[in-house]
Amino acid sequence: MQVLPRLFFTLVVLSACSIAYFLLCPRLCSSLCWLSCQPREGKEGRLAQSFKTARFEGYISVPDGKPLAQVPCRQCAIVSSSGQMLGSRSGTEIDAKECVLRMNQAPTQGYEEDVGSRSTLRVVSHTSIPLLLRNHSYFFKQSCDTTYIIWGPPRLMSREKIGLVYRTLVKIKEMYPALHLYTLTEKTMARCDELFQQETGKNR
Repeated sequence: MQVLPRLFFTLVVLSACSIAYFLLCPRLCSSLCWLSCQPREGKEGRLAQSFKTARFEGYISVPDGKPLAQVPCRQCAIVSSSGQMLGSRSGTEIDAKECVLRMNQAPTQGYEEDVGSRSTLRVVSHTSIPLLLRNHSYFFKQSCDTTYIIWGPPRLMSREKIGLVYRTLVKIKEMYPALHLYTLTEKTMARCDELFQQETGKNR
C-alpha cells in the first residue's frame, strides 16, 4: 500500500520539475537550436532583446496570489536529490548554467564540488516544509535569490480555507518578506493528479 503514495510523489516531482524546466528555459526547440548554433560573441545583446519576462498563471505567490514572472533561461541544470551525485564533481558545470533547479531540501552546503552552490528554483513537496524549517535561516535567508514552488493536496494548500501548509507558508513569508515563495494553482495540481491516474490507472 505504500507503493502508490511513493509513486505519486515521484510522478508529481518529475512533473513539477518538467513544468519548471519549460517555465525557466526557452519554450521553443527552434529557439534552443538557434541559440546553440550562434557564435558566443554578441549573443547577450540579442538575448536581451529576444527574451522578455513571461507570466506563468499556474504558479501564484504567497500570499498575494500574483502569477510567477520569469525571464526564460538559455540553459538549465536539474540536480537530482540522490546520493548518486556524490563524487561526480559536477559542481562547476552545474553552477555555470543560467538556471539551477533543485528538489525539496537537497543540500548544497558541504557538497559544492559535486552539486554546485547555486539554486535558482526549488520544487518542494508539502511534506518537506518541516525539513526546510529546521534550517530556515540557510534556505530562506541566505538563499534569498531562490524561487520556491511548493506543491501539495488542496486540503492543505487551500488559500480560501487557509489549509495547514498554506498557513505555515504565510508565516514563513512574514519572517522573510523578500522570499520568492509560490504555490501551484489547483488547476496545475490537478494536472499532476491526472498524470498519476494515467500512469497507474488508479484515481488518487
